[in-house]
Amino acid sequence: MSIELLSPANPKWNDYLNSFLPYLKDPYFTSGYYSLEDAKAECFVYTENENIFFYPFIKTEINSLGYDLDKKYYDIQGAYGYNGALVQNDKDKSFIDRAREEFLKYAKEQNIVAEFMRFNPLYQNHKYFSDMNIVHVNKNIIVDLNAPDIWMNSYEHSTRKNVNKAIRSDLKYKIINAKDISDAYVKAFYDIYCATMKRNDANDEYFFSLEYFLAIKKTMTDNALFIFILKNDVVISAELVLLNTHVAYSFLGGTLEEYFLYRPNDYLKHILIETLKERGLSFFILGGGVSPDDGIFKYKRNFSKNGIYDFFIGKSIHNKEIYDFIIQQWKKKVDLNIQEKYKNYLLKYHYGVAV
Repeated sequence: MSIELLSPANPKWNDYLNSFLPYLKDPYFTSGYYSLEDAKAECFVYTENENIFFYPFIKTEINSLGYDLDKKYYDIQGAYGYNGALVQNDKDKSFIDRAREEFLKYAKEQNIVAEFMRFNPLYQNHKYFSDMNIVHVNKNIIVDLNAPDIWMNSYEHSTRKNVNKAIRSDLKYKIINAKDISDAYVKAFYDIYCATMKRNDANDEYFFSLEYFLAIKKTMTDNALFIFILKNDVVISAELVLLNTHVAYSFLGGTLEEYFLYRPNDYLKHILIETLKERGLSFFILGGGVSPDDGIFKYKRNFSKNGIYDFFIGKSIHNKEIYDFIIQQWKKKVDLNIQEKYKNYLLKYHYGVAV
């Protein structure tokens, strides 16, 4: 038995990840992805012989958020997107239980107050966290790229019509792997992404900087691609996809509003599905909506009528006394609108405070 805590700079992080079966070498778990975070990232690795419990997270010092505490306290959460743990030999439940027991010891020693995760709907890795409060919050859409005749069997009729309209409108596409993309194309992606976020009045946590996307060129060289849809040589829609050899994730993107009538986003998703299938991938995870069965969810479901998967989050409070004390301070710092907006967030005290 061994326990290691690794930083993204430690080559052992990806060494462990690469020891998993190919389909589990997930882009969301790479050191390159976690190195994009401004906060401190760690990976807790518990091993017994060939069994591996691999658990990356962001560790935040709560005091640094402006709270008056008697000593340093921390919380942990996964990086943006899907997270949780990967397990080599997940049939051995007793091994998983021992791994979590050791992690809980670490959490106590490190003054971890709270823990939050967004589990992967494909891997259903919430099952490794029986000690957490597991909450079913939504449904996600996943396209099975091995399904026969996706065009007829998975797409809704309206989606096929929209794709055909895009083709008749003479839309073009360009797919660029992260390692090959120019700064100019990253900037084109960023401009469309920001315009879309502003149009949708997205929360601040969904706005990433241009530097973040430029860094992806270096840290996610083999695990990311960009797709652009063009009309008369003008980029009108774009998306960033994270991927390995088995699964791809629709990560971030957007479309210029004035070009909606040409259905560029339907065309973009269609081209991605065809391209990923040609590359030999098995699944394309589109994600879900902001709330259950909203317009975003229904739009994504149009590409995979039967590809509906449960999506879970996990919450743990490891030190309730300190957690409650932090929440008391937070309520004194922020107005009632902020309190109402984030009332269901476990780590609500991250929001609305000036750091």
